[in-house]
Amino acid sequence: MCSCIQHIAGAAPRAVGPDRRSTVELALPRRVSSRSYDDGVTATPERESPPAIGRWRGTFYVSAVGVRTLVAMAVVAALGTPIAVALADGDRAAAGGRGTGGVGVLVVAGLALLGAGLPLVAGALATADWHGSAALLNRPMPGVPVVRFTEPRTLIRPMAYATVMLTLGGAAAVPGFLVVVGSAVTVAGPVLVANGDQIVIGPFTIDTLPESLLAALIGLALLTTVVLASPSIARWHASLVAQALTRPEQRLQLDLAMTARSRTRLVRAFDVERRRIERDLHDGVQPQLMSVSMTLGLALADMPAGAPGREDVVRAQDQTRRTLEAMRRFVRNIHPQVLVDHGLGAAVGELADTLTLPIAVEDRLPHRLPADVETSLYFCAAELLTNVVKHSGADHAEVRLDAMPDGSVRVSVRDDGGGGAGSAHHDGGGLAGIADRIAAFDGTLVVDSPLGGPTTVTITLAISEEDPDE
Repeated sequence: MCSCIQHIAGAAPRAVGPDRRSTVELALPRRVSSRSYDDGVTATPERESPPAIGRWRGTFYVSAVGVRTLVAMAVVAALGTPIAVALADGDRAAAGGRGTGGVGVLVVAGLALLGAGLPLVAGALATADWHGSAALLNRPMPGVPVVRFTEPRTLIRPMAYATVMLTLGGAAAVPGFLVVVGSAVTVAGPVLVANGDQIVIGPFTIDTLPESLLAALIGLALLTTVVLASPSIARWHASLVAQALTRPEQRLQLDLAMTARSRTRLVRAFDVERRRIERDLHDGVQPQLMSVSMTLGLALADMPAGAPGREDVVRAQDQTRRTLEAMRRFVRNIHPQVLVDHGLGAAVGELADTLTLPIAVEDRLPHRLPADVETSLYFCAAELLTNVVKHSGADHAEVRLDAMPDGSVRVSVRDDGGGGAGSAHHDGGGLAGIADRIAAFDGTLVVDSPLGGPTTVTITLAISEEDPDE
């Protein structure tokens, strides 16, 4: 007799036959936070429009990138100094007819310095620009670029990025630096000229007040242009950093993490809305029905036996009582109050008492779980028990709640029915809904249901360490 087993992790279950095993695993980052049931949680898409970048913030960012580029260029120039000296000595030696042995030594030393220093400069520049762009965009980015000499592939992207910044970036940084410095000097030009000084900017000499005023206006216009263009330049550079320094698998991992967080928020928002509906019914409609029932009871007490309309009042009171009981069951199905007050074990035990099948509940949880985790596990257990009662043909079932040594929590539902669970389900069925719910918490669902039984369904959720116990 073959076993029908499914192992679902972050994905809906797939149909398997009696002679087939299916294992589906999708690793999503764990993110479970502890929130009260009444917290307002809004499920918004993770993908948002790019944040607005202020002019001064963009100016500071562009200035920092320019300074880092100029410093990196200076360091690279210093590393290449032996080669420059060797070239100069080589020319002099050739002109004087001397040997060039020392020139070769300098060239080798310069190449060695560049070979060892360029990866370090590239890693430092890439890391600094990565942190700067992450702070500018104010959003999560894939892992920090790390340069390891023992892993040559880690050198490719930082080196390529550094090459672009030291060439094209340097070609923009040097003129930009000269323009900013020259504009700042011209803005202060009228004061300098009034004190008898001259201003020399390249081929231009400013020594009269009208010339200084005109130069100050031009310098102020250039500085204003730089400030106005800085946000666009900063956004373009931050996008370049994100594209150049992150590997495709890192971007995919980030997208998966963002999707997992979005799914968790959606599940949490659904549970909060469910709790709100339960509270509105419990605190609003239910007291009104109780008031109607009491009013009918008082009216019935004042009516003598055989009075006209007494039977109608009796029927109305009975109907109100049945409606009130139905609403209490409905409210309990939406979100049982015992789950809020006493936790998962008590809520599953109360649910088991309402079912026609004998169900034993063994609660081994040492403490309360986060509210959203308790809610998800409760409704998963409720769906599994409902399936046992409706479809398994079992005479007995049991539920076990365990806290695992690794900090995760496990819920197992076992019955002695006919087995074959999950072998003929359809999309959107009970197991699919359970898998979708626990996938939001990076949970796993394992179905072991050989034909002829018994059936054991195990749900495991990991509780992150930052979640405090309630």
